[in-house]
Amino acid sequence: MTTTIATDHPFSADEQTQIARLAGLMVPASEAHGVPGADDAQILADILRTACADEARVRAALEFAGGLGLPLEAAVPRLQGAVEMLPLVVVVMQCYYRDDRVMRALGMEARPPFPEGFDVPQGDWSLLEAVQRRGRIWRDA
Repeated sequence: MTTTIATDHPFSADEQTQIARLAGLMVPASEAHGVPGADDAQILADILRTACADEARVRAALEFAGGLGLPLEAAVPRLQGAVEMLPLVVVVMQCYYRDDRVMRALGMEARPPFPEGFDVPQGDWSLLEAVQRRGRIWRDA
């Protein structure tokens, strides 16, 4: 695990370390797949910058994780699926899957999805028949 102390975000050194540890537990590095973990310095820097947009909720997630009174590795079963962790999970996943190295490992072009867009294969439209049969479920404003 690599922790980067950067200054372009409001998180303390202890919070950065905690975010790095949690991110590394969420997405560990894989030599077999040739991808870094979410605690990689480059990905972590992106996580810290992106987390600023939802700083209060990310801090609440850190407090929840730290408030269990357990080492993070031992707390994982209680953290998995905890709604309190959602803001941090969203930021970690968002930043991890926009990393160029991860995109290439997934066989995707390392670029933003727009303006070029990605080709999406046509799906089985019959899957929507149940929704169409249900009819209108909203009302006009």
